[in-house]
Amino acid sequence: MRLGLYPRLALSVGILLCAALLTLGYLLLGDAERRFSEERLELASAQVKTLAEGSLDALISGDYELLERWVAAVLPADYYAYAYLARANGQILTHTQLDQIGHYVKANGAISSAFTREAEQDGHHLRELVYPARVGDQHIANAVIAYYLDEQPFYTRAASIQIVAVLGLFLGLLLAATAFIIRRHTRPLSALTEAITAASLSAACVKRPDPDMLKRDDEVGALAREYNELLDRLQDSYAELRNEEQRLREMVDVRTRKLQQTNQELETFSYSVSHDLRAPLRTINGFCQALLDEYSDVLDETGKDYLHRVNRASIRMSELINDLLRLSRVTQSNMRWQPVNLSELARASIAKLRDQQPERTVEIDIAPHLTASGDPALLGVLMDNLTGNAWKYTAKTEQPAIEFSTTQVDGEAAYYVRDNGVGFDMQHASTLFAPFKRLHRVEEFEGTGIGLATAQRIVHRHHGRIWAEAGINQGATFYFTLGSQASDRLKA
Repeated sequence: MRLGLYPRLALSVGILLCAALLTLGYLLLGDAERRFSEERLELASAQVKTLAEGSLDALISGDYELLERWVAAVLPADYYAYAYLARANGQILTHTQLDQIGHYVKANGAISSAFTREAEQDGHHLRELVYPARVGDQHIANAVIAYYLDEQPFYTRAASIQIVAVLGLFLGLLLAATAFIIRRHTRPLSALTEAITAASLSAACVKRPDPDMLKRDDEVGALAREYNELLDRLQDSYAELRNEEQRLREMVDVRTRKLQQTNQELETFSYSVSHDLRAPLRTINGFCQALLDEYSDVLDETGKDYLHRVNRASIRMSELINDLLRLSRVTQSNMRWQPVNLSELARASIAKLRDQQPERTVEIDIAPHLTASGDPALLGVLMDNLTGNAWKYTAKTEQPAIEFSTTQVDGEAAYYVRDNGVGFDMQHASTLFAPFKRLHRVEEFEGTGIGLATAQRIVHRHHGRIWAEAGINQGATFYFTLGSQASDRLKA
């Protein structure tokens, strides 16, 4: 259940106050500990100085008993580790730990001023303060005091509990006061917010503000009255939108029926073209062949050439009709989505081309296991057109080669068919996929100019795009993608 305005405001303020108080407590504790550490260092510095200067008489006279009393007197707290007096060569004269007297420590030599250093003892981190005991310019000994850095914090567990308790009490009082203030001033806003949230453009679902709220003279009352007027305007607009929606639906229904009628007429026209135009072409082909067979001895070479041209033109016309019908079916056919192995379709297309021209030797490189989701029949036509295009335009190449694989283009998986044929000028690439547009003459390469247009429509029906890159006598590469609804993961 979603929280209302009041609980969310109270929760937000409470979280902010908790974070602020905890941060403040952390900073105060850190600052207090830093101050305590500085004070402890100052106290230890004063004590080591007192030890060095107070024991001068005992050092000069060799009164070791007095030296022991001086050393024992400088350890007022249990966080001090030890204290001792040592000669410049490191020999310990007296030590708080009696078993250390007479031993040698690392010699400091004749030092002129005090200094501190870090040390380790029994797993504890220590700080040593060293102060020289001097009489005039003569260096007599060094006074050393060490205290623990990792023991005896300035606060105890009881003190910590007291601090947390005080902070918690203060926080509770602060939250209670904040909750009272927020509830007093935000309850009307919460009610208005619920009314606005529950409102809908439908007249049956509109929740009007409370009448008492509309009578208020403050900002909440003004907002409630403005919201009430806005509801009136919205309901009027909603009624107009419903009327306009109904009118648009009627227009869409009319245009849909017209479009269906047009599609039916196109199907009828396609059927007429496929039957009514092919019959005269077959007649023309038959009479041309009859003239060549029965009257070849009467016709001269020019007449025979004319008949051959008529025959070839009729054959080309028949091919053009077939391509136009195929292009029409690509646009009107229903899509059957299923996984398709494009590598197998490419191999099948190449096999058909080799059966048609077994005398040609073409190097073929087809990447295995390239799959996609789409209509298998349409994708088969796509591969036929692209591989057939590459096969045709490598006919005059000494060592023709065709490749089918994938690559990444702007972070998107793209398939491509590449050849090393005659290529084309990229200045004319804009007309490449237009029907009947050819970049090479019919005398050079046969074709109707419909294949690439068909390929483009198939790719578009699969929510993808197709483009080409080429150069004159440098081959051509045709790329195509299959959109998010059609493309499947490529398998390496």
